[in-house]
Amino acid sequence: TLYLLLKLQPQLIVVHWASRLYQNILLALWGKRVIVHTMGGDIDSSQDYYGKRKFFVDILLFCCRVITVKSLYMKSMIESQSSYIDSSKIVCMSFGVEKRFFMQINKEQQKALQKKLFSRTFDCLFFSIRAFTPFYCQKEIIDSFLSCFDGQNHIGLLVSTLRKDKDYYESISCKEQDNIIFYNIPHKYMEQYILASDCLVSYSLSDGLSQSIMEGVAMKKWILANELQQHRILLKNGLNAFCFNNEDGLRQGFINMLTLYKQDVHLDNAVIYMLDEQRQKEFYLQILAERFNV
Repeated sequence: TLYLLLKLQPQLIVVHWASRLYQNILLALWGKRVIVHTMGGDIDSSQDYYGKRKFFVDILLFCCRVITVKSLYMKSMIESQSSYIDSSKIVCMSFGVEKRFFMQINKEQQKALQKKLFSRTFDCLFFSIRAFTPFYCQKEIIDSFLSCFDGQNHIGLLVSTLRKDKDYYESISCKEQDNIIFYNIPHKYMEQYILASDCLVSYSLSDGLSQSIMEGVAMKKWILANELQQHRILLKNGLNAFCFNNEDGLRQGFINMLTLYKQDVHLDNAVIYMLDEQRQKEFYLQILAERFNV
């Protein structure tokens, strides 16, 4: 990193994720040329933002010229946890979602896609889309689903095993259930599995602003997610989502979704702007021109 900084003398240094430990010392020395794109895990004390990691993250955030966050809630996290970081350099920018996540298909096409992907069809298919770790409560999602739909093979749950915690995965005892499907889905194929689903499920202990939920909203899928302040701009209870606070609420959400998923999803202008990759790009280029003369 030092060699490249000395050799290239870049006008602009773009840092994706702020959690780079010792590398942050070098990046901080060139801080006036640095824009940092933070994620929830960078700045959330309930995840990795504490101790040594927080120390090095804060060095970079203090010295850089611009910090981007994906929600106002993430901005408030930085302001409340690091009062010496200049809040005027924090910019809210979602970056939107790729164009492939704006596809929609009719019910007949959806059934054909389910047949292609799973060799069967479902009346209603839930998709637990987050990483397979305890932090994303996959076991609670699976247990709640089974408490509602055990033995009902026409209602399915697709569970992503991307980046799975091996011990946690092995502790799940329902792998032989006919209506639960475990798939390791690379992101380059993700839109196919969202299209095949009726409802996305997320149960995160905390979050920044979930890209997978943004992608599901863009595809006008119903979202079943726990109540988090940073999701409120995306998720409108009763219009495109059912939000819950505990496992009882999650179970009720599964039941309610059997009616809700048949209704159209409605998106307001603020959500459409957040999802629009081109408009977010224009905003980003404006920031680079104004603050870095790039």
